[in-house]
Amino acid sequence: MLKVNKLKGYLQYCSMTFKSIIGQERPIRFLQQSLKKGMVANAYLFTGIEGIGKRTTATVFAMALNCLSPDGASPCGSCRSCRKIGSGNHPDVIYLERKGAFIRIDQVRELFREISFRPFEGKKRVVIITNAHTMNHEAANALLKVLEEPPAKTTFILTASQESDLLPTIVSRCQHITFSPIPAEKIAEVLIQERGLKKEEAMPLAVCAGGSLKKALSADVKDWMDWRKQLIEEFHTALSGSMQNIFEFSCRISPDRERLIDALEVLGSWFRDVLFRRLGFSNIINKDFNERIEEASRGNSIQELLMGISAIESAKNDILKNCNRRLRVEVMMIDLLYNVREKGV
Repeated sequence: MLKVNKLKGYLQYCSMTFKSIIGQERPIRFLQQSLKKGMVANAYLFTGIEGIGKRTTATVFAMALNCLSPDGASPCGSCRSCRKIGSGNHPDVIYLERKGAFIRIDQVRELFREISFRPFEGKKRVVIITNAHTMNHEAANALLKVLEEPPAKTTFILTASQESDLLPTIVSRCQHITFSPIPAEKIAEVLIQERGLKKEEAMPLAVCAGGSLKKALSADVKDWMDWRKQLIEEFHTALSGSMQNIFEFSCRISPDRERLIDALEVLGSWFRDVLFRRLGFSNIINKDFNERIEEASRGNSIQELLMGISAIESAKNDILKNCNRRLRVEVMMIDLLYNVREKGV
């Protein structure tokens, strides 16, 4: 589990330029080309998992559209307009966020009143709707009408987990840009630089974050390291015990979906390390378990380890689709039991 500290947001970790956005070179390149060609769309849809830079990119793009001293297709980051947008105080950059579980119709109506006038001081008004997939039916239909006839000098940027969570008619009126999970190596570099972690601490946390820089930066590192160590110990105890141990372990890690996904990321990294050591590679993630990984690598064939990795990955994919979590973990553990129980993993 990644226990979250109080954090004002990922924006405090970056200097608010396109160059500071980690691991999203393709989306940034596309947006900069739009700026250079003067072909800015009326609406964009940024999709991808949480914490990979969608909101930050939207903010920097708003800065680029309104910068008083742009550096080509990049905002200067220091003019009055950029400073206002970066601090969240620009009257023409509006954020619409959910209140509670949903973005509601009354919020959308209030937005319409705000954008019915020309921009107050900026070149372009930018409306950033975060987690747009949380709009209720009424709010989504109301937004659709505006996207069909957008106000002058106004650009909408919607962020969502995936395009299928939105009305197809809304998606069709947006320029869709996909944001990818950030590579673990890049997340680890930020953790080392920003949090002062050692590489052997940063890499396991970066892998567990599943591509989300925000998730990694928000973690209570000590609590996470303690939880990870306990998880690995309990996993091995379950595999070396009885079916009752399997069921008890499955029950303990299954109740919370996000925590379970974190657990599977950790276990997947363990099997990956054993496989790498079996193949003769030294670049393992869980270096604090080096001796145990070395021992496990000698007792398992490459095929067996690949089966273990596949079993965990398959379980993770099924759980992301909202299956019965406890039952799915039990099936995974039984698969692993018969493949690796006597092999030292």
